[in-house]
Amino acid sequence: MTTTQQVDDPAALHRDSLVVEAHRDCYEQIHWSNMGEENPVRDRLLPRLSAGGVDLVVYAVGGDTIAHSNGRDKKLLATIENIEGLNAACADPGTRTGIVTRSAELPGAPDGIPRFLLHLEGGSPLEGSLAALDALFRLGVRSMQPTWNVRNELGDGVHERDSGGGLTRFGVDAVRRMERLGMMVDLSHISESGFWHTLRVTEGPVVVTHANARAVFEHPRNLSDEQVRALAERGGVVGVHTLPIYVGGEPPKLSGLIDHVVHFVELVGVEHVGFGGDFVACDGPRPGREALFHDPRKAPPVLDELVEADQMANFTAALAQRGFTAAEIRALIGGNFLRVLRAVLPE
Repeated sequence: MTTTQQVDDPAALHRDSLVVEAHRDCYEQIHWSNMGEENPVRDRLLPRLSAGGVDLVVYAVGGDTIAHSNGRDKKLLATIENIEGLNAACADPGTRTGIVTRSAELPGAPDGIPRFLLHLEGGSPLEGSLAALDALFRLGVRSMQPTWNVRNELGDGVHERDSGGGLTRFGVDAVRRMERLGMMVDLSHISESGFWHTLRVTEGPVVVTHANARAVFEHPRNLSDEQVRALAERGGVVGVHTLPIYVGGEPPKLSGLIDHVVHFVELVGVEHVGFGGDFVACDGPRPGREALFHDPRKAPPVLDELVEADQMANFTAALAQRGFTAAEIRALIGGNFLRVLRAVLPE
């Protein structure tokens, strides 16, 4: 980061760069499909991704939340339904998109086509079975968080942080199987004990796709400097999180999110920082009994200048204003996560 190499045209830089949104949930797809829409992925989501220049989105098609399972307790079935719904949307002749399953399918240059990498936000859909993990891998899943906020068969989420619990024996087996298969291990939402336990039993790059810096704003979902250093030592990346409750400030602003980027970069270097996203403005209603850190009965919290993916160029402009060079910005908005995925995914 330097102030001597200013970016003259951040908008042009954004258009010419590969952009990765490292976390998005399929709640919008579920909600509008339930409302009878034929193809909300094509008609709602893809236009916003295209407008924001997003080339790859890590897309949670299942997980521990009630919303991921469409309000039911059948999480494996719901995940399969969500994957099939996305496959159908991608197969529509009017849809320009695709699902990435191999490193060779990752975008090499911006081409205006948003792609999906399938993710699980918590391992509940596995139902305690490595066979389910293998089957979901064959269906295209290439990334998983062991937990969301709550406890599951793999370990303790951040809501259980006072228990001191890490991974279960099944959780250890699962993350090791993920590495062998060629899946990205994502430690977002896991308890701190589970974070360190996972690092002890895995070998390759590990990421946190959506979290901010505890040193900038104290929150249980944010990472300590020690955790971020450990990720960097393993060649991993942390993606900054747009939800205001993790950004801090009164009111939270885009500039506050850049404060988290700056802290991470100063701590471990620009090559270990990315953009997480986790936009919520278009998710639709969340069940009131979800174990969230914000009240689902109220309007979703957003940053005014970065409400959704179609405003991603504002993030790039804010990085440029803070003094990041063109090469640094390219790494931050996409290049770093793509590097990890190229190393992790099957060829």
